[in-house]
Amino acid sequence: GQKGQSMTQKNEALCITWLGTAGFLIEAGHDGILIDPYVSREGMLRVFLGLPLRPDQQAIDKWLARLETKIHAVIVSHSHFDHCLDAPYFALKTKALFIGSKSALNVGRGVPLEEKYLQEAEIGRDVNIGPFSLKFIKSAHGPAFLGKVPYPGKIDQPLTGPHPARDYKLGETYSVLITHASGAILHHGSAGFITGMYEGITADMVLLGIGGRGNTQTYLENVALKLNAKIVVPIHFDNFFISLDKKMKNLPGVNFREFLTTADRYRNFFALKILSIGEKTACNSWISSPPIK
Repeated sequence: GQKGQSMTQKNEALCITWLGTAGFLIEAGHDGILIDPYVSREGMLRVFLGLPLRPDQQAIDKWLARLETKIHAVIVSHSHFDHCLDAPYFALKTKALFIGSKSALNVGRGVPLEEKYLQEAEIGRDVNIGPFSLKFIKSAHGPAFLGKVPYPGKIDQPLTGPHPARDYKLGETYSVLITHASGAILHHGSAGFITGMYEGITADMVLLGIGGRGNTQTYLENVALKLNAKIVVPIHFDNFFISLDKKMKNLPGVNFREFLTTADRYRNFFALKILSIGEKTACNSWISSPPIK
């Protein structure tokens, strides 16, 4: 019956793999979902000179082979290139649902993905995918570039053929709450927030984008503390202009040390876990243990 089934699900290891940037595979058993998978790692010069970006199909294939799990859905938190350039190809190659804003779906249409694989993210409606339940929460992008959000606006037409970074406009920004029998993981892919966005929402673990954040203390208090998270995993602090085959470096100006120092003041509330790119990590023990006191 239902109870036996949920017990089995609970015993399945809930695992996460960071793909760099805001990219994650979240899996339980043989079922997985991808969020913001970006492995092409376009060079800084190409991006800032406004040259057309081309997804690196070999890198995408290599990562799919390495992840070896059934991908049910590919989710995009907003439609900037470092979240959305590769994502539709991950969906295409795995015949997975592609879920995101209207802008993100227009990136998918340009591939082209068939309409039956496209699903618009809806605030306040839970989506069940395999053993997971997904909830989209309206969020805001951080003041990433010189205090401004880069490439604002929407993508109104299918984005066909290679396009420069500026055409990967922001669209809507979402955080995604992923609930499984073992616990809840919140993907907060961009370092902005809307005051009160997490009213009444809790998560065991938050995957927290820290590149382009404003004040670290305000940010942690409005996101990690509001969610009552036991575990905070910093993400999107790696230099995503450098190939994943090279040694990871921090994003220029991300001030990782300041983040760690500030986060350390909250060690009675949450534990900080720093992941390595490409390393699969089981989270059950982190999530089920009582908070650090």
